[in-house]
Amino acid sequence: MTRPAKALILGVFTGILGVLVSSFPFILDLEERAGLDWLFTLRGPITPPDEVVIVSLDRASADALNLPIEPGKWPRSYHTELLGKLTQAGAAVIVLDIHFKDPHEAEMDAALAQAIEATNRVVLFEYTKKDITRLYDKSGHYSGELIAQRLIRPVEPIASAPLALAPFPLPVFPVKVSQFWAYTPGTGNLPTEPVIALQLYAAARYPDLIALIRQVNPYTTLPAVRSTAGLFEKHAVRESVQTLRQLFTTSPSLTSNVTTALNSEKWHGESPEHQALLQALVRMYSSADSRYINYYGPPQTITTVPYVQVLRPEMDFPGTRQAVDLQGKAVFIGYSERLQPEQLDEFYTVYSQNNGLHLSGVEIAATAFANLLKDNLVTPLPLPLQFLLLASWGVLLGVCIRLLPVLPAGIVSTALATLYLVASQLLFNHNTLWLPLITPLFIQTPFALFAAVVWQYLDVRRERESIRTAFGLYLPAPVVDELANDLAKGKSQGRLVYGTCLSTDADKYTTLSEGMDPAALAELMNAYYETLFQPVRQNNGIVSDVVGDAMLAIWTSSTPRPELRHQAILAALAINEAVKQPEVGNIPHHLPTRIGLHTGQVLLGSIGAVDHYEYRAVGDIVNTSTRIQSMNSYLGTRILLTQQVLEGIDDLVTRDVGSFVLVGKTRPLVIHELIGHKDYEIDAAMVEQQLLFAAGLGAFRQGDWTRARKIFTRHLAVNNNDGVSRYYLNLCHHHQQPGDNWNGAIRLDTK
Repeated sequence: MTRPAKALILGVFTGILGVLVSSFPFILDLEERAGLDWLFTLRGPITPPDEVVIVSLDRASADALNLPIEPGKWPRSYHTELLGKLTQAGAAVIVLDIHFKDPHEAEMDAALAQAIEATNRVVLFEYTKKDITRLYDKSGHYSGELIAQRLIRPVEPIASAPLALAPFPLPVFPVKVSQFWAYTPGTGNLPTEPVIALQLYAAARYPDLIALIRQVNPYTTLPAVRSTAGLFEKHAVRESVQTLRQLFTTSPSLTSNVTTALNSEKWHGESPEHQALLQALVRMYSSADSRYINYYGPPQTITTVPYVQVLRPEMDFPGTRQAVDLQGKAVFIGYSERLQPEQLDEFYTVYSQNNGLHLSGVEIAATAFANLLKDNLVTPLPLPLQFLLLASWGVLLGVCIRLLPVLPAGIVSTALATLYLVASQLLFNHNTLWLPLITPLFIQTPFALFAAVVWQYLDVRRERESIRTAFGLYLPAPVVDELANDLAKGKSQGRLVYGTCLSTDADKYTTLSEGMDPAALAELMNAYYETLFQPVRQNNGIVSDVVGDAMLAIWTSSTPRPELRHQAILAALAINEAVKQPEVGNIPHHLPTRIGLHTGQVLLGSIGAVDHYEYRAVGDIVNTSTRIQSMNSYLGTRILLTQQVLEGIDDLVTRDVGSFVLVGKTRPLVIHELIGHKDYEIDAAMVEQQLLFAAGLGAFRQGDWTRARKIFTRHLAVNNNDGVSRYYLNLCHHHQQPGDNWNGAIRLDTK
């Protein structure tokens, strides 16, 4: 398989992994709790819209007004007075994020209700309570829970005074608040505080919204209230919002049709601000029940004015802030503090402080209102596009990483991940578009890199095994191991070891090769070498060299070891028996083979120069074993070995065939013919022949060649096939009597 194909496979698999993993609830939760937090943290706080202001019921106001720390215990006459101040200041809509659940003095409650009704722009908080009923079967075993939500209205007459009552349910710590309910599914899809507040704030655009809907669908059932003034009738706004919400959710095409109409020439005369406000209303009615909050920053990032500053602007108290223009603003009234110990209403968010200070409920409500107003809520990538993004990202990662070596792949994957993070952050900062981070950066990227490294390791390992297999046809296994790990070791220096060399040569190979087709000859020689190699390897030898019809095998160790010499002898006997067969492999040919063995020190290593090296044994014993092998041709033997090879080995049947000084040598070697194992069957006649030959060899060594000639003649009369006796008899006939320097060794003048 090609490298690009492997890269594509890894990329596709990484993409599929990303799509599958991103669907797991755990990963979805992690994306929201960690990935989204990361985007907020990297972006940092931003400037909130000027259209929203928070009036905080805080500790500073309580101290300045000499009131209890708990705002629930404040006289409600202060709230009555505050509403008057806000009305005078021109507030467009007032959200009282305070639950008036308990009655106070009847006169004060009535006065507050009258002020709320007279202001005619107040949205009052309605508490949502979750009731959990444990269920049991007939046997009394627990079988589940029944969860019901109910609304707890403020105390009367306050509850009947505002334009609308609206809940704003939020989870409590330790659940992190990332979303808010625009419409509460557990209470009949009632609109929450931010939705009601926005519709009242945009009341002037309400008739335009009705006109747009009528334009694209004249037969649609519209809300009963269709004018701006009608929205400010008691309880009308909530009913109108619910009707419009149902209209948009039951007609999926309405959103796109209204948006298209809003961009048509008929509405080009509207100011951009008016068009933006209409677009915000359309999105508010058509989007999901739950929306992701685009937080502006830590507590009190939204313009926050202390309660006392609005109520008593003439007072000079610690912490007084610059006066805020409330004309045309949406004002949210609720608990908000600067210090954690004083915060009464807190929720865990991305901007919760290290000191434990969280955002208050009114701050989250005001943030949600501002998000709806500016139509800049955090928008997750739609699921189909998210899957497409993760699949494409996986393919890109897999292809890039798999095509490169390990180190560049790590650098490229880091660079790609950085680019992805930067692009995600830019889209979040400028478009509040939320791309997934956890899956692509912390699952797909490490997986692709790890898989590429492992795959490349397996490829390298497979390549090394291929090298081992290929080189194993030409080199010993230990050398192949070195080359597989480091090809530079092919030029390494040799090692001086103790070794036993076994040299072979095939009889009449030249004549055979002249009469055979090259292909047939190659097939024959391959089968022949298989016959030779198998005994060598079975006896732990190494085939060092092959030239023509000759083979050199070696047994080496760091110290002299008789067992290695014994293994070489066993291999020689096995080869001799194998080549006696009438065919080589399945080829009907017989190749008699001469074998010579010698032992001593040898240098093992790579021999060569420039760009050609061969691994072989170098030393005197190599040449000596080859020359001993060639002695078989004129001694008429098959296996010859030196006395050194036999030292310490006593389970063989051998024959001393004399002492010889090889060409170029000065010291004689005692040569033996290897006949067989000690259990080799030798009859009395063979014993007698061996004794007779030994007597002749002894006479020859003593220089009594006349006696030696007679003994060898007698031996040949008994065993006419003994080439060694014939060799010695020939020496006795053709040589003069030995001189005074005779030591019994025959000096050879040919190789």
